Amino acid sequence: MRTKLTIWRYRLWRFRLTTVGIVLASFGAATALVNPPRTVSVAAGLAGATLSFMETRANRRRSEELRFQPREGDKYKDVVDQSAALGPSIESARDVGIMLSRENAELRKRPIRAILQTPDYVLPRDLRTWSLDYLTRRAKTGKIYNDRVLCLASDLLGDDVAKLRAARYFDFLCSNLLAPLDVWQVGRKSPALRGRDLILDPEGRLIPFRRSRLANIIGVSTLAFTTDGQLLLVSQTPENMGSPGLLAPSGSGALEPKDMPDNMADWTIQTIVINGAERELQEECHLEANEIRRSAVVGHGRWISRGAMPEFCAATLLRLTGDQMLDRSVRRVERSFVHEVMPVNLAPVRLWDPRRPLEMLPRKHRDAVSWPLALGLASLAECVNDESWPLRNELISRLTD
Repeated sequence: MRTKLTIWRYRLWRFRLTTVGIVLASFGAATALVNPPRTVSVAAGLAGATLSFMETRANRRRSEELRFQPREGDKYKDVVDQSAALGPSIESARDVGIMLSRENAELRKRPIRAILQTPDYVLPRDLRTWSLDYLTRRAKTGKIYNDRVLCLASDLLGDDVAKLRAARYFDFLCSNLLAPLDVWQVGRKSPALRGRDLILDPEGRLIPFRRSRLANIIGVSTLAFTTDGQLLLVSQTPENMGSPGLLAPSGSGALEPKDMPDNMADWTIQTIVINGAERELQEECHLEANEIRRSAVVGHGRWISRGAMPEFCAATLLRLTGDQMLDRSVRRVERSFVHEVMPVNLAPVRLWDPRRPLEMLPRKHRDAVSWPLALGLASLAECVNDESWPLRNELISRLTD
């Protein structure tokens, strides 16, 4: 309902002349039989009806002339090559991104303080031009909402703190999710908006978060392991906006303001990510807080296929076995997003390779992996080789017993 009301609010602004026209027409109809003079009322009514008709026709024609063209064949090979110094590329069933190895080392080494900037993110004027048409079409293809989310406004390396800011989910849809598309208008020989220009500078390099005009919502996920060493995978429904129809981590979604601790002294990017990841894990896998033993951040990457948005991932140790998880049903409120939760066994730890994360999974699942799951597996493979990572010994013990 909130989603529909928000879209209608945008429509009222887009059709503001129509709204004025309807008011004038209503005024003319209401006063036709009383003062002021009937000629004034009739004139107001005709003017309002004409204004409404003309603007409605113009906006409908404009909408019909727009085409949001996906670049299905764009594998971003040039972007990956330009970004080789940042870390290895990670490919999944449909998407591509980059694991930020240097930043991941910093995440494991020390707490990174976070601050919440004001004001909230505001969608740039040129992107607002396409927002209503895009939202209207996107709302027909999946479940969307417009709650407040947290975005990343700085880079983890080169900045003293991680700068966060709030936005609405629709801001993400109308910015980051336009990057895989080109906007065409009838009669033009070139796109009205090139999606690649939203994430790349003139030299073809990824634009840093501190200079990006996109919302850059912070994606979070976690890989949850049972006491008998099985990884929980979530099969997402086709209506899920995250990775429709694909296998996702045990819990995945976006950071929200409520994930920030009450005590500002605890405002670190690691704490906030873990709070958000565990919240998503409890919602999607039908868990209680006391059934989670411990979590730790494993990595960070940029999901290039989604406007180079930031994606953080964690690992979680549960107090339940795989069989106990199979007995859990999906919560009613999650059935629009979660089809099934399944425990799986990973390949032996000695075979884990950060550059080939899909090979950590059983072969039958590799063609349906979402990008957050691929990033989480690649980051986890790095972590088990880092003796300072806090979950390393207990996780390896669970996997090898």
